[in-house]
Amino acid sequence: MQRTALILLATGFLATGLAACGDGGSSGGSILPPPQGPTVSFINAPTSVRVGTSTPAFTVQVSVPGGARPTQFIELETFNPSGVRVQREFFSPQQAGCNPGATFCSFSTDFRVALGDPIGVWQFRITAFDQQNRSGSQTLLITAFQ
Repeated sequence: MQRTALILLATGFLATGLAACGDGGSSGGSILPPPQGPTVSFINAPTSVRVGTSTPAFTVQVSVPGGARPTQFIELETFNPSGVRVQREFFSPQQAGCNPGATFCSFSTDFRVALGDPIGVWQFRITAFDQQNRSGSQTLLITAFQ
């Protein structure tokens, strides 16, 4: 009988402590998950391109829970089939068609392989940065052919 009373008493203290933690008052607080970094998505992205031409335009959607960084918001990188980076550019939110601090942005782009460039699988990576300098990226693989 005594043991049962102690278990009930301990359970009561535990329940009271947990209730105080989430009641919204000043005596406790809520555990908030850390903010999520940006995510980049390609919509109707191409998988191949003929050397000397551009792909049809496709859409890039960027979700930025922490708000778009006011400068150098989007980084665009291109890697040739040997894995060598051949292009690296930064774009502000305005250049990508959105506002600094925005939590969602969508823009169109294409991909071009110039005449004389090698055939094979190219990498096209887009990275987005938020106001806390968190980043998220997506890489598109595009096969260049003659």
